[in-house]
Amino acid sequence: MLVKKHRDTKNYELMLALKPLLPDDLRKEIHKQFVGMVKKDGGEVVDVDVWGKRYLSYKIKGHNEGYYIVYDFKAFPATIAEIKRQMQLKQEVLRFMVVEMDDVSRIGKSIKKKELEI
Repeated sequence: MLVKKHRDTKNYELMLALKPLLPDDLRKEIHKQFVGMVKKDGGEVVDVDVWGKRYLSYKIKGHNEGYYIVYDFKAFPATIAEIKRQMQLKQEVLRFMVVEMDDVSRIGKSIKKKELEI
């Protein structure tokens, strides 16, 4: 049954733009909640890439900057709807985007700016 679960999971990438002035403990809490959601349904977080603060092209909710985190993870398609719902409810999240990845060979190959400590 475990082998079947891994075949049914798909590879996804979540780009998360948080409010820029959030304290570290709130960012870590959001990270823990996301990892918990993925693992609860049998998924796995493969890679986390913290980009840090970046200027936005236009203001979002009154902010000129956003704190970016990119997650590469494996999950069941049914889990994605719950992840999207939870991200929409969080006031700390400016924007997020979940995409299904076709080319998984690039996971973990990007330049790491900062590691997220839990």
